Amino acid sequence: MDSFAIVSRLQQQVDDGVHRGSTSHSFQKNSSISPSPPPAAATASQRSRRNVTARSINHAVDLLNNLQAKRDSKRQRHSQTLRDDDTDHDSPAPVLDAFIQAKGPNVVHQMTNFSLSEFNVLWSDLQSTVNRRWNTGSGRKCDVTGRDMLFMAVTSMKHCGTWDVVATMFAAASPTFSKRVITFLEAIHPHLKTKYIDNVGAKWTMEHLTSTGQRFANFPAALYAVDVTFQKTNAPAGAFSEKKMYYSKKHGHYGLKVEASVVPTGFAINVTAAVPGSVADISIFEANEAFHADKMRKSDAERDMPDAGPMLDEYPNDWAILADKGYQGLHRRMRAITPAKRPPGGLLTMSDMEYNDNIATDRVIVENYFGRLKTLWAIVNESYTWKRENYDLYLQTCVALTNCHIRFSPLRVDDSHERNRYLNALMSSSEKKKAKRAVAVKKHREKRKLRLGTFLPSGENAYFDSDTEFYPSGDDSGIFE
Repeated sequence: MDSFAIVSRLQQQVDDGVHRGSTSHSFQKNSSISPSPPPAAATASQRSRRNVTARSINHAVDLLNNLQAKRDSKRQRHSQTLRDDDTDHDSPAPVLDAFIQAKGPNVVHQMTNFSLSEFNVLWSDLQSTVNRRWNTGSGRKCDVTGRDMLFMAVTSMKHCGTWDVVATMFAAASPTFSKRVITFLEAIHPHLKTKYIDNVGAKWTMEHLTSTGQRFANFPAALYAVDVTFQKTNAPAGAFSEKKMYYSKKHGHYGLKVEASVVPTGFAINVTAAVPGSVADISIFEANEAFHADKMRKSDAERDMPDAGPMLDEYPNDWAILADKGYQGLHRRMRAITPAKRPPGGLLTMSDMEYNDNIATDRVIVENYFGRLKTLWAIVNESYTWKRENYDLYLQTCVALTNCHIRFSPLRVDDSHERNRYLNALMSSSEKKKAKRAVAVKKHREKRKLRLGTFLPSGENAYFDSDTEFYPSGDDSGIFE
């Protein structure tokens, strides 16, 4: 008999006892007078004594004892030794906890470039956004928690050239894992860009740089430095006229360019959308001129600040920026401090060389930033092979995470060394490709020379090279008729 049947039987017996008790009591009191309802003022204890009988109590106690015996019997079926389940199903990050339990807290830094405490700070900044914008609405929900998804996404940015390895590590299929990460990044990207890039630019004004003593050493009138970084990609599909737009002659590869602006404290305050590799650096700057014009303009509180920098007379209401030789000529439109250019057939003077060295010393901050960016995140360091429409999402996420990383670990000189290694690797790869191409061209020319030489009359010698031209008229061999 199940619990519902027992309770039903108990209730029936109680009702039967109440009916018999009330009937006998009324009959014994006065058989000649019809029974009348009890007075309304009867207390609860009086109703309880009148309704409960000894028989109903005995039945109720027996049934309750029977229920208790059944519960005890069910418990006895199981072992008294507690099973040790290491998985905490109520944890907000079971995947992260599993990694920490297996490899220790240092595994978080190995996987994400952040220590466990730094990762917790990052999560606290993003938690409300994740809860509000990710895994919401109708439809099927992701079974991975938000904190675990942040762990997976940052790990992907650090280690991914392809999805396979990282997806296997998290025991997921590559298509499913990549879709999860992309959806998660799309949810947090606006907040990341606003908090770690835009808000940083709003904070580090010239007034704030002056109050904290963080202005450039050689050019204190400069607000920030600009430069362009290049990332190699696969050769685009399509016509050659479309492919050549992505080819950078300087780097010798197909790729994409992005411009970043970095303040003296080492934080990036702006990053542009990616453009094809053949676009000139100054053209990227001009496309982003609205941001630069607004950022360089002096506020009312800054107009009275001391300013003895170059081009003050031409641009009295603007702060300067530092740029490299790729921005030559920009000073005609904006207050841009660029290196002096060597005259044709001449040499730079000692003062010009010192001027250029001072620019390079201050402008190294943006090179340090690119070095840190390329060192931390493999997705912006190795050849980019994923969808081009997602490139800005990945790059800007990495820039925001780099700014967060610099909060805990400021830029160092070694970071620029890493950038130099990255550029040297690109140059070396380009030189190898050109050398391989030259060998193939040389072999082709030698075969062509031998092939054409077989058509000449015996005893005659001829020399053919790549500049040799053949005309149908005036040729006695007849092979061109």
